[in-house]
Amino acid sequence: MTSLGIPQMVVIIALLGFALWKQGWFRVILSICLVAWGIFAMSYDIKIAAPLIGIGSILFVAGTFRLIQQSREREAM
Repeated sequence: MTSLGIPQMVVIIALLGFALWKQGWFRVILSICLVAWGIFAMSYDIKIAAPLIGIGSILFVAGTFRLIQQSREREAM
């Protein structure tokens, strides 16, 4: 097996940056991508995979809670 190369790391960092920057559905979708990439990276290096899965999971939960909150605010109006 080969390790993750620089192009893959750049894509991972870009996904992470966009997931932290954007909000709403875009954040949820990008967080799912981060978790999927973390699962893929497990076979290469657990030191990369574990943080990706952890951060992706946290962003997914935060994004989902934010979408629920926005939905409740719209219903209250």
